[in-house]
Amino acid sequence: MSYHNDSNLAYDLSLFDRSNRENREKREEKPKIKITETPSVSKSGSKFKLAVAAVVVFGALCAVNYSNTKVDDISVLIEDQQAELQNALDDNALLQNKLDSMVNSSYIEKYAEENLGMTKVSPSQKKYISINTENLVNVEKEEDLGFIGSIKSWWDGVLEYIGF
Repeated sequence: MSYHNDSNLAYDLSLFDRSNRENREKREEKPKIKITETPSVSKSGSKFKLAVAAVVVFGALCAVNYSNTKVDDISVLIEDQQAELQNALDDNALLQNKLDSMVNSSYIEKYAEENLGMTKVSPSQKKYISINTENLVNVEKEEDLGFIGSIKSWWDGVLEYIGF
């Protein structure tokens, strides 16, 4: 019951009247929102699903651990093989140096004197011979005479072998 309808709201005393306010609230009744408790994720799934998820997570962790262990084993194996290769290369270099030192002429002379009992040739052991070249006859090859010439030279060779 407002006394001044066209007046300012600051002087509207009807706003303080409880009966009007209750009537207005009834008219403007808002639908009440029903709040229901939504079950949490852990409560919504069954215990079986939770156990399966835990087993899957545990299996994934085990697979990662296994792969990391294999990687570590392979890297240790690679390091061992590289160390073995380095030792083999060092041994090869050592043997190559030893072989190079054995091939030189002074080592060969020393080995021949000590192990084989050989000595160097002295001037008294040298003997020179002369060859008389006046009695030597040089035979030059005949030119190829073809098929008949090769048969003739073969026949001459056979006769010479027999002694004719």
